[in-house]
Amino acid sequence: MLALANSPAPAADKNGNYAVWGPGAKSCHAYNQSTGEDARVPFRNYVMGYLTAYNAVNADTYAIAPDMNLDAVMTWFDDYCGEKPMHSFEQALIDFTSTHEAGRTKLAPGRGR
Repeated sequence: MLALANSPAPAADKNGNYAVWGPGAKSCHAYNQSTGEDARVPFRNYVMGYLTAYNAVNADTYAIAPDMNLDAVMTWFDDYCGEKPMHSFEQALIDFTSTHEAGRTKLAPGRGR
């Protein structure tokens, strides 16, 4: 029973739906229209929070994109949203994590292989 208390639980309703707040609820088109550093700050902050949460709740995941800094991650979103403007920004994040899942680091540096 104690082991189950430390396991992440699915965070969606019985149909797999969940509420999306902030920039995740916007479209990739809205992301594409946000030009300039100031306009992109909410998206950058959302990505950092999302990826941090992803790392925290997914088993065997220390870092989903260990070889990318935030600028490289945002360039990925530039490309993705440029190709798929009708997708939600949340869908872009889901696709980012599924694309990078195989290359994730499973342990913190210095903790073994």
